[in-house]
Amino acid sequence: MATTTSPVSHPTSGSRAEARADVYARPSAHVDEDGTLDVRASAVGTCRRALWYAATGHQPTNPPTDAALTVMEAGNALEPVVLRAMARAGWTLTPADPSVPQPASIRIDPHVVVTGHPDATGRRPLPQDAASPVTATPASMFLFDDEPPATDDEMIVEVKTRGPSAFKRWRTLGAERSHPTAVAQVAVYTLGTFGAVRDAAIAVLDTASRAWDVEIIPAPRVAQALDRVGAWLGQLGAHYDRHGADPQALPTRDFAAGSWQCRSCPFLATCQPGAATEATADAVTEVEDAPVSAAEAQAAVAEYAEARDALKVPERDKRAALATLKAWMRRQGAAKTTIAGHTVSLVQSTRYAVDHRKLNAILDPAIRAEIVSERASEFVRVS
Repeated sequence: MATTTSPVSHPTSGSRAEARADVYARPSAHVDEDGTLDVRASAVGTCRRALWYAATGHQPTNPPTDAALTVMEAGNALEPVVLRAMARAGWTLTPADPSVPQPASIRIDPHVVVTGHPDATGRRPLPQDAASPVTATPASMFLFDDEPPATDDEMIVEVKTRGPSAFKRWRTLGAERSHPTAVAQVAVYTLGTFGAVRDAAIAVLDTASRAWDVEIIPAPRVAQALDRVGAWLGQLGAHYDRHGADPQALPTRDFAAGSWQCRSCPFLATCQPGAATEATADAVTEVEDAPVSAAEAQAAVAEYAEARDALKVPERDKRAALATLKAWMRRQGAAKTTIAGHTVSLVQSTRYAVDHRKLNAILDPAIRAEIVSERASEFVRVS
């Protein structure tokens, strides 16, 4: 894949807002004036049929809801907050100019390019003793001979915002398993900006707690992500070579009907006519077939709420009593005693935690998958 350079115009102040809107509101794919299929970097890894619909002029049938747009806009608004937090933590950053962002583009084949606009470039904080070759070398160098040393090269910094569960999943599993499209996106930006493969950074903010963290994707894994991008979009390029921009010559769907990728697709009704109606009918059938009536469900909620409220006062009293006993035991310097016929012990316990960020940095995703596994469970929350 060769890099391409795109001329960047600098609009006058009167047109800067319009230019920014055009840059960030462009479709996931389109055919440009030269007949090249241009895919948006943030859309890499999405269904290639959906990209084809966008590129060949189909109108979205399932656009984002107002609530979804609010979530996306809130995420965009928080990106500068994350960059400022990174700067306070020692990163040296050059954020993109939001009014005239610099494009990063790579060519997949003669027919397909991928274009996007990175959030920032920057350098990670140097070790406190940067002059020492030992402290400047990551621990992974002593574990894997083929690991490249840490460098002070400028890298792409991509910012993502996630809900609490997605944030925890990213931290635990690593970006390549939890959000592979984000890794593909930052890989495109890296090659398109620097003309070479380098380490890349993905910063993620938990939208609930406002906690944030950064994962460094090492250069070899950035190269692997680029290979996956080339294989994924190379097939779309071959399809375009055979059919041109024929809106009726559809690629096969990449995801199973009913998957979250399909449910969130803006072209769902075009691709799967009646899918929304069928989903609604299935939901109605499930409710009608369920052995629990609406009245029984309402009674269950009322019983749960009553039991929960009844437990609040005793639980609060228990915590207050234990806090009093803990303070008394510490003052007495006793680890165990008898009070009013009850044995009271001051117990110490040790918990062990795994630094998933360091684990993700030194292990290949396939090896991490053998070590850190996922288990899905189902429960009921009443609020």
